[in-house]
Amino acid sequence: MMSKKLLVCTNYRANPNNPSCAARGSKEIMAKLTQQLQKKNVLIEVEEIQCLGYCSVGPNIRLIPNGEIFHEVSVKKFAEIIQAVKGFSKH
Repeated sequence: MMSKKLLVCTNYRANPNNPSCAARGSKEIMAKLTQQLQKKNVLIEVEEIQCLGYCSVGPNIRLIPNGEIFHEVSVKKFAEIIQAVKGFSKH
C-alpha cells in the first residue's frame, strides 16, 4: 500500500515569463504548512517534488495516492488542505 503524502512542487525557473511554483514561494509555503500540520497533530508526510505539471496555476500541492490537487496555494488555503488531509486519512 502506498503511503499517504502531500507533494509540494518546488520547481524553480529563473525566467519570469515561464512561471514556476518556487518562484511563487512554494518552499516557504511547504515549511509553513508542515508547521501547521504538526501543530494540529495531523500526521502526513510532506515531500518536495520537482513538477506536478500545473506551472501556470502554482504553487501546487497534491495529496497522494490519487488525491486532490490544490492550485495557487497560499496560507489562506491551509485550512482547506488540512481538512482534505483529515478526510483523506480515513480512507
